[in-house]
Amino acid sequence: MSTHHSTVEVLGCSGSIGIRGEGTTSFLIDDDLLIDAGSGLNDLEFSRLERINHLVLTHSHLDHICSLPFLVDTVGVGRKQILRIYGLQHTIDALKECIFNERIWPDFTRIPNKDNPVMEYVVIEPHSTLQFGNRTIQTVPVTHTVPAIGVILDTPSGSWCFSGDTHQTDELYQVLNTRPKLKYFFLEAAFPDKEKWLADLAKHLCPSLVFGELGKLNSDCEVWISHLKPREFRQIQSELLGHGSPRPLQLLAARMIFHI
Repeated sequence: MSTHHSTVEVLGCSGSIGIRGEGTTSFLIDDDLLIDAGSGLNDLEFSRLERINHLVLTHSHLDHICSLPFLVDTVGVGRKQILRIYGLQHTIDALKECIFNERIWPDFTRIPNKDNPVMEYVVIEPHSTLQFGNRTIQTVPVTHTVPAIGVILDTPSGSWCFSGDTHQTDELYQVLNTRPKLKYFFLEAAFPDKEKWLADLAKHLCPSLVFGELGKLNSDCEVWISHLKPREFRQIQSELLGHGSPRPLQLLAARMIFHI
């Protein structure tokens, strides 16, 4: 019997706008499961937007949620299945209070009506296990300025992890070290080392911190780096790919596809 392989498509992975063709964070698993809804989602054609039924948000910051209102509005009442939005209580509260509040955007949990809405919120705990067919998403709390999670995708043929936005953290690596079939790890690096003070303040990583974090990872999986800020992209790239890394690193780019 053949093993089902999932795909992870990079829709966006930049730390902000300013690089043509590179939107902010959003990853599409197969056709129906989305991790974050940054501006990278904007380039997905309508027929593929229609097939998204589940969205797991790592946290509430704008670069990870900014295209959600357009996703809901574009597909809207023509959806065949309700769009479920999974997030921490803090994340869901932020969406309710700041976005889908009838001032910034309509409340699509009541459109067309509250008994038959376009979307619904699903509050998850920092430690959650979500089942989507033969795919499992495990969430692990990470260290950021707001409550945030990393996500681990487990399939019959392998695993993938996205750290989300994080500073130095420990539990994520402890969990990853239990995954014998971990194929890919997507880790952020938002600032160059000269701005480590800003990485510490904003609870992001810079190359020297990335190298320290990777010392906690026992897996020989491929490590891909995302979330580089466009203003300092070349400097961060040079520091990441220089001689300080304890293992080979590669940079993510939009439209890459990974088979898990």
